[in-house]
Amino acid sequence: MTPSRHPTPSRIPSRALAAWRGALGADHVRTDPEELARAGRCTFADAPLPAVLLRPGTPEEVAACLCVAARHGVRVHPVSTGRNWGYGSGCPPHEAMAVLHLARLDRVRDIDPVLGLATVEPGVTFGALASALRERAPDRWPPATGAGPRTSVLGNALQRGIGHGPYGDLSAHLRPSEVALSGGGLLHLTEGPGPDPVGLFRQGGPGVVTAGALILHPSPAVHQRLTFRLAAPGLLPAVLDAARDLLQRFGGGGPDGLTLDLLNADRLAAQLLPAPERALPPPLDGPWSGHAQLWADDTATLRLARERVLRTFAPWADCWDLGAETTGRGDGTAVEDGLASAYRHKPGGPPPDAPADPDRDRCGVLWFAPRLPLLGAPAATAVALIERTVRACGMEPCLSLRLAPRHLTCVTGLFWDRNAPGADRRAAGCHRRLTEECARVGIFAYRPVLGRIPPQAVGPDTGRLLTRVCRVLDPRGVLGGAR
Repeated sequence: MTPSRHPTPSRIPSRALAAWRGALGADHVRTDPEELARAGRCTFADAPLPAVLLRPGTPEEVAACLCVAARHGVRVHPVSTGRNWGYGSGCPPHEAMAVLHLARLDRVRDIDPVLGLATVEPGVTFGALASALRERAPDRWPPATGAGPRTSVLGNALQRGIGHGPYGDLSAHLRPSEVALSGGGLLHLTEGPGPDPVGLFRQGGPGVVTAGALILHPSPAVHQRLTFRLAAPGLLPAVLDAARDLLQRFGGGGPDGLTLDLLNADRLAAQLLPAPERALPPPLDGPWSGHAQLWADDTATLRLARERVLRTFAPWADCWDLGAETTGRGDGTAVEDGLASAYRHKPGGPPPDAPADPDRDRCGVLWFAPRLPLLGAPAATAVALIERTVRACGMEPCLSLRLAPRHLTCVTGLFWDRNAPGADRRAAGCHRRLTEECARVGIFAYRPVLGRIPPQAVGPDTGRLLTRVCRVLDPRGVLGGAR
């Protein structure tokens, strides 16, 4: 059944609306169709609209909103800034849900420059955190992602987003410290002996995280980017195996480290060229290109790391671009490679006088991001299946492989112009077919669109355990829209 794009505030009990208005003030409980439509803008068709938009300004107001929802049987979907482009933006997973928009909770509560910790609320963006670090901890490296500086640090980490440099696994750097529960009240989580509850609150868990502590890395003294070309697609399995051995030995997130990505030509064309152009310069003009980011505390260590990368991939790379060694503070918050891809099919790109906003500009974006073991031949077979399936749908398979010591994340982007006739329908069909074809061989997206996790993607014993825990913490299923 195709969800309606019409707001449904009438499905929300009037007593719930009255109670929320009493807790937040009428200005922060919105049911007017124009406001709901604006909050429900998305980069793909048929995403459900909010039935009501709640805008709490404090953690206590978040808890009050959840308590009202539990009392009246209304399901709630929390979003941070609503800029979850390609995964659902600020839309809920189902109709007749209240969207809890947390952008007003925008305090950087604390920065500890000695321990390297920043405690942030959901509305704190990457750009805002970078500004705060410049003032209060200038020797710390700000985290960044390809979605740009206006997205939520906490929201991205809770959704297990991918960052730049040592923040590749951003979720591993976050410890939720304050959580609102559907029964009302706030939990304050601390580290100690015994089981660690942190993972319960990632990706649609049974509570709303209102603050979290992020581990910060020291800024490196010097960093460098290397790019190399693979001349033939058949080289991918060997390169993946070589990358695994390199990353297990030398990859890391400390003062010295490296990250590795492999991008196919379609992804690079999407980032660098307007459609339908495809002619890329060397060394980006092969079927795949490798991109290494290196950082170190001194130039001698950086050059040793560079030599390791060169030796590792020399048997398969036929063209290199060695970027300049750069000194000074690393600050990647302006990087928006994902947003550049979103505008590939929009003539003229984003408006010159406004920040990029794929929702506002009707860019078509959908992501499919499975996580695979870093084993050359099996991983390359899965990647080939993804490419083949997307091409069969008449779309460009824009693939970026983020490599870790033991797994890779195959971030597959589908990009189109939502104003083109029939393009929304074609993209939705392609994403559905891609999901189904991969599920047949046991491959699932680790980061689901609209928070909809397929039941078969979770092991049966794990699923039963999580269900039991969620029933205790969220007995009315207020936050159960993703399960």
